[in-house]
Amino acid sequence: MKRSLQSLIYMVCFFTWAATAQAQTINLDKPVRAGELTVFPDISNENQYYYVPDKPKLARDANGKPKFSFLRYVNNEVSAAGQPANAEGTGGGILHAVVSLAISPEQIRTAQRELQRKKSSAVIMGPVVYRSGTFSIVSSFKDPNGGLSTAVCGLGMAPALERQEVAVSMLLTKQGAKILWESFNSVAPDISFSFEMEIGGYREPKKALLEANFDQIYNHHAFGVGFASAYLSAEIRGAFDDLTRNGAIKLTQVGEDTQMDALITTAYNKIAELMFSPLNGSGTPNLGDLAALSGSQGGNLMDRAGTLLQRSRAEALAANREADARAAAEGRTTGGTTTGGTATGGTTTGGTRTSTDSTRRDTTRRDSTSPTAAAIARGVTAPGTNPPGASGRTDSTRTNTPTNPNTANRETVPSFAIVAAYEMKRVRQTGTFRIDFNKSLPDKLEMRFDGNIGDLTSFKTDNTVFREVNLESPLFTQRELMAFVDGMNLSDFGTYVNFVNVRLKKTHQSGEITNQEVRIDRNNFNSAGNNFKMVYGWKGDNDRSNWMNYEYETEWSFFGGQNVIVPLQASKAGAINLAPPFQKRSVEFTADPAAVTANNIRLITVKLFYTLNGNEHTKVVTLNPSRNQLSERVEFLLPANSFDFQYQVNWKLANSTERNSERLPANGAIVFVDNLPNS
Repeated sequence: MKRSLQSLIYMVCFFTWAATAQAQTINLDKPVRAGELTVFPDISNENQYYYVPDKPKLARDANGKPKFSFLRYVNNEVSAAGQPANAEGTGGGILHAVVSLAISPEQIRTAQRELQRKKSSAVIMGPVVYRSGTFSIVSSFKDPNGGLSTAVCGLGMAPALERQEVAVSMLLTKQGAKILWESFNSVAPDISFSFEMEIGGYREPKKALLEANFDQIYNHHAFGVGFASAYLSAEIRGAFDDLTRNGAIKLTQVGEDTQMDALITTAYNKIAELMFSPLNGSGTPNLGDLAALSGSQGGNLMDRAGTLLQRSRAEALAANREADARAAAEGRTTGGTTTGGTATGGTTTGGTRTSTDSTRRDTTRRDSTSPTAAAIARGVTAPGTNPPGASGRTDSTRTNTPTNPNTANRETVPSFAIVAAYEMKRVRQTGTFRIDFNKSLPDKLEMRFDGNIGDLTSFKTDNTVFREVNLESPLFTQRELMAFVDGMNLSDFGTYVNFVNVRLKKTHQSGEITNQEVRIDRNNFNSAGNNFKMVYGWKGDNDRSNWMNYEYETEWSFFGGQNVIVPLQASKAGAINLAPPFQKRSVEFTADPAAVTANNIRLITVKLFYTLNGNEHTKVVTLNPSRNQLSERVEFLLPANSFDFQYQVNWKLANSTERNSERLPANGAIVFVDNLPNS
């Protein structure tokens, strides 16, 4: 009875957390490790914490059976006239897996105990709700040279909610199916899940000023193609690093700050929000897009992601060789002893280095909390630090903890890269953009975590999980299609969307038609884990390749009586990605503290106006200077290719007077609301 009651409590809490996703105001600057979990405090109540659901695992049903299937198939094939007899038929494999992000009640209880040892009044309120994320399935296959290479085999949107499930399918060649089939005989098969997730929250006030000269930024060679190109997130950050060194982006710090690297990331995020939007509304291209889309750096996205991966691998391997050589040299210098201790074969403490380059490499990798270390490679300096290039050499003293020369300072060598893609906004920024960080600013934090698919050896004899078929007997063959809503979570169905209907039309070789329809709304979106199934079977479909083809139509119903029908479109994919015709946008209304003080502003109320299908909608947000609340983000919907909206500002002054602005047009991600009209 007690266990059942606990399960009920966790279910109630889960739905409460999902419904209040927009209300989370976590402090991104103060993560805490508690047991196996990472938790973040609430910025307005530091006794309340939210944990990160970062434990991916293969989803299982109520009986403990994995939501996974691996079908290996073969087609018998007769050799052509005059050709040797075929020893094998053609074939391949289809792998389908459902993955979830789930934290057990025991992990939460352990984290609560660990957290309260550090802070007795701390309470874990629930999970962090992700803003967005990318999910991929990764394995190894033989490359053209006969070796094994790591490849991203499936790519899609990750679940935003804890315990929400996401499905992925992959079509394998005959050789790939053979390799994976044998791999599943081990307890750790050569197939893994990888997540890159985005958390929304706030940064603490910092004494820093960001200045960005957009005229110089747009002239950078990386952005020369403009909105005709697709950009990888790593390419954008690399260009911003170069622009920082050249002075087009300036980050001025007053006093010392132990989180300069996070400050630089926040600054880059603000600039990127003004210049770019996620590709196709989500930032997650499918594998076909990766091979087709080109960019300013030349080549398609997949080729460029591979180039960046190889560069990162080479840098990590070079750094590891340098660390090994340095550790060995230090061991010989000290005669293989530790300062104040017994001989340990090359383990040392202490050491002085004078090379600026080596100091930068060491400190950037090993001390990312130091403002000098984290920023120096980007050309950002703290007070009292020589700017990059000011002198050829400096003196820098570094004290090492006892280390093993075989493991000291070693970096993890990346094995694969996940692609996050962006497109440049058609409306360009001009002039110099300035923002003061001396206030709590909304920001995002990207997190990466991985997990192996797990031990499935006990299911190898279960033909509902692992199955081999000969397609010469097609009568009982059916195809199950998964439909999922892209880029939306449970709260969106309570705020924007009534429902979406998906209609499947399969025209068989015999001329018969299979029609199916599924309705997705708030009630079944979460209970079904955002995975909705439709199926069609064999009706005289002797052409097995054509049997994979089908058509589908979608009908979207939005709040306010807005209906949009997307006509029939052809597909052969194993999953239907339902991208809404209206996409979520966000704008941050912010005010400069100095301007607020100078104008004796007590309260700022901003009304946002946006249009959908010819109907105007409004949202209202309030900035309260007395609470240091001078920045607030608003989310709303616009047509897929539109960014335009209007806003109107009301200022309440200290002398009990008010001022109002006219309706003002805008299309950017950040709007300043501290410029009062004269009357």
